[in-house]
Amino acid sequence: MKKALSTASIAIIMLLSLFSLFGCNKYTSSYKAVAFVHTNTSKNANMSFSSFEGTMVFKLKCENENEKIEYSARLESGSAKVFYDCSGTKIELFSVNAGDDISDIGGALKKGTVYIIVETSEVGKNGRFDFDIK
Repeated sequence: MKKALSTASIAIIMLLSLFSLFGCNKYTSSYKAVAFVHTNTSKNANMSFSSFEGTMVFKLKCENENEKIEYSARLESGSAKVFYDCSGTKIELFSVNAGDDISDIGGALKKGTVYIIVETSEVGKNGRFDFDIK
């Protein structure tokens, strides 16, 4: 009896552990980077790097319906696309190419969680991305 109870307990623990591995985020980060520094709070996020290739996902909070994403980006070489999702649909916010240095305000946000997704299809060099919800 004890052995059956022990086996059942282990099976339940393993099943719960498996579910915890999947996480709650809709998007996941996956990248190769050199000299990569990033921060993420509920209202702002940024990343800077010497070399970056892949996808970086930031999770922010929009507290009011009228808020927008204030962003800036610069990239010495390579290219990147930046998307946001606050309603279940991934929408392109902007793209940046080699030599660009941009800043703007955009995005039609709804109250709740906002995902900002930075994607590169090639290696980007000496870049910086900043995002603030205001």
